[in-house]
Formats: sequence, structure tokens, C-alpha cells
Amino acid sequence: MEEIKRADSRNNKTATILKAVTGILCIAVIILGALLYLESKSKKETVIVLTNDKENLITELNGLKHEYATLQTSNDSINQALLQEQEKIELLLDKVKKTEAGNLQKIRAYEKELGTLRAIMQNYIVQIDSLNTVNRQLVSENIQIKEQVQEITRKHEEVTQRAEELTTKVQEGSVIKIRGMSVQGITKKDKDTERASRTSHIKTCITLVENSIAQRGTKTVYIRVKGPDGIVLTTNENNLFDIDGEQIIFSASRDIDYQGAEIELCIYYTFGDVKVAKGVYEVTAYMDGKSIGSSQARLK
Repeated sequence: MEEIKRADSRNNKTATILKAVTGILCIAVIILGALLYLESKSKKETVIVLTNDKENLITELNGLKHEYATLQTSNDSINQALLQEQEKIELLLDKVKKTEAGNLQKIRAYEKELGTLRAIMQNYIVQIDSLNTVNRQLVSENIQIKEQVQEITRKHEEVTQRAEELTTKVQEGSVIKIRGMSVQGITKKDKDTERASRTSHIKTCITLVENSIAQRGTKTVYIRVKGPDGIVLTTNENNLFDIDGEQIIFSASRDIDYQGAEIELCIYYTFGDVKVAKGVYEVTAYMDGKSIGSSQARLK
């Protein structure tokens, strides 16, 4: 009986141990399962986070590329550098797109590269803003200089116009004018006559008025006497003088010394042995290359 009891006791102990071991194993399986579940869940969450990071990285790279494209400057070296940075962004963008979303190490490395590219862009923005500020100042200064030049040019034109007007007035004012001009037939005895048969000379008298701004010195007064037939009378075919660059014939002339004061003078045209025709004789006087007056006489 005792042996049977002992045997039952041993069996009970063994069963108890087996139950304990079985319980421990069950607990271990449960814990292991829980750990595997948690690890799997963590990996899935990590992949989701990294996938979002990858998509955000692609979005930011595209945005950065667009920002680089909007940067404009007149500096060729900076423009070349901007193109090189855009090429770096394209290469990095291609790498990100080809990288697995779960590759934490590469995603984080690409994020650092993005930060470097963004910092470089900020530096270029500062340079471009500085250049644009300088350019705006230069443009403003250039506009001011142009306006000043235009104002100076306008004033110069006004001064030139006034000078030309003044010169014209001086030239007009310096022209020696006459006061009165008479034409008379004269006999050989220096008597006035209106009869052609008794006329020996045509006497032309004029008075040069006072002119303080006229050029002074020796001047020649010419007369051209036109007979009734309209032909200019002369005693010598070489009697020529200049009018507006053209040589024309004159009938008689006289030299005077003009010093700005009024001068009365007479010039004689002598017919000589020529028969004096009846009719109107028209006389025009010239000095300094200009006509200064005309008059006429009728011989009967």
C-alpha cells in the first residue's frame, strides 16, 4: 500500500511540474507573439513614416527647383551657378525617386542634401537682391543723368536759338540803310535836266544813315542803270561785282570811308558819245553785297 501511495505521490508531482512547464511555455508563446506583433507593427509604422518623408522630400525638391527657376539676374556667372544647382536638384530628385521608402539611412542623407541646397539658394537670393538693388540704383542714376543731359541740351538749344536770333538781329541791325535816293539827268555843265538830248550823265544821290554797329571801313557803293529798253548800261564789260556768289555787271561805283556816321554821296554814270534815248531810267544801288535802294528818272 505504501508503495502505491508513493507512486501516486510521484505521479502527482510530475503532473504538477508538467502543468507548470506547460503554463510557462504558454506564457512564453504569448509574450513572443506579442513581441513579434509589436515589431511588425513598428516596422509598418516606420515604413509609413518614411514613405511620407520620401513624398515630402520629392515635393520639397520640386518646389526648390521651381524657386531656382524663378531667380533672375543679369550676372552671367551667377546664372551659370544657378543652372549647376538646378542640375544637382534633378540628380537628387532622381535618386530619391529610386530609393526604397524603408531605407531610413538614405532618406535622412537626402534630407541633409536638400537642406544644403536650400541654404545655397538662400545665399544666391541675397546676392541677387544685392545686385538688383545696385542695378535699380544705377538705373535711377542713369535716368537722372539722362534727365540732366536733356535739360542741359534743352538749355543749350535755347541759348543757341537766342544766340542765333541775336546774331540775326545784329546782322539785320548792322545793315547800312539809306534815307532818300534821287536820280537826275545832268548836262555837261552839271545842270539838272529832264531832256534826253541835253543829258550827259545820270546822277544818283543817296544818304547812308548813321549805324553804330555796322562794320566800319572802306566800302564800295555800286549802281546799275537800266535804260528804257531794260538793258543795264555800262562803260566797261569788265565792270563786275558779286551778289550772292554771282558776278553781275554794274554801271558805276564809288568808294567811301564809312565810320558809322551819316554820309551823303552822289555817283555819276556818263553816257559818253552814246545818244541818250528818251524814257524811264531805273537805278538800283548796292553795297556789302545787298541792294540798298532804287529810284528812277524820266527823260523827255
